[in-house]
Amino acid sequence: MVSFIAGLLDATVQAATVLLLAGMGELISERAGVLNLGVEGMMLVGALGGFITTVLTGSHWLGFGVGILLGMVLALVHAFLCITLKSNQVISGVMLTLLGTGLTTFFGSGWVEESIDGFPQMTLPFVGQYLVDIPVIGEAFFRSTATDYLALGLLVVVWYFLYHSNLGLEMIAVGEDPEMADTMGVSVFRLRYLAVLIGGGFAGAAGAHLSLAFSQLWVPGMTAGRGWIAVALVIFAQWRPRRMLVGAYLFGLLDALRIRSQSISLTVGPDAPLAGVINPIVEFLMNPQIMGTYPYLATILVLAYAVIRTKSDQLAVPSALLQSYSRETD
Repeated sequence: MVSFIAGLLDATVQAATVLLLAGMGELISERAGVLNLGVEGMMLVGALGGFITTVLTGSHWLGFGVGILLGMVLALVHAFLCITLKSNQVISGVMLTLLGTGLTTFFGSGWVEESIDGFPQMTLPFVGQYLVDIPVIGEAFFRSTATDYLALGLLVVVWYFLYHSNLGLEMIAVGEDPEMADTMGVSVFRLRYLAVLIGGGFAGAAGAHLSLAFSQLWVPGMTAGRGWIAVALVIFAQWRPRRMLVGAYLFGLLDALRIRSQSISLTVGPDAPLAGVINPIVEFLMNPQIMGTYPYLATILVLAYAVIRTKSDQLAVPSALLQSYSRETD
């Protein structure tokens, strides 16, 4: 059981990093008033671009950088459509997800059988060598890939940026009241473009982590809906970075349970009371295919919760989210 829990925690950390990176990018974009439902597509182009670059150059860091860049390229399309042309943000995001899925399926078909040496496991610098031997949690939290540590560090950076820097506070103001921000001399269009591009970069990084660290291979559609979960994660966190860490690990735990469930049995003995009723239910719930739906069922519950809280004005959604802005001129 101890080894199962240790393995489960290790898988949770790796699965949570994908959601944490994508979620932070979506948080920044939504804080500026732009919903990005193209996260899934941006993650896919980041995953494929990073993987191909790593195969060709042998550098996983270069591949990671290319993944970020490609995510930003797709985000630039979203920004142009929604900010400059004032297109519907939902339609634009869904279109980019479909575009990213189609492009990566077409161009990635020849790279499925390739293998890479992605990001290796490493101990946390300076203190990891002293903490890695802690039972159960040591290997999971103090021996991970560089991108796992990077995601945690970036969470602190995002929190500081949004709440303790002039640029971040201006970005929040743009997402709450763009007219007032414009009156105070803040460039609404510039900050919204910047927020969407940063969000795309984070989504590309999440995809690159998925192909270069988490799985170290490329499979078409390998994001498997994680981009949509990242959008729900922002709602779960109520647009606050610190809560996002908890949400990412909860969603990551559900994903990790699916991966690790085959190594443990929870059925009761045949002589136990109600064994004939309990065991079929447990076997059904522990079926890997059924467990694969748990993160998405949780996403549905989070979205339903958001709708209920929004109707009661208890959800901290940015006031100008989904609202295009046109500067009035005399």
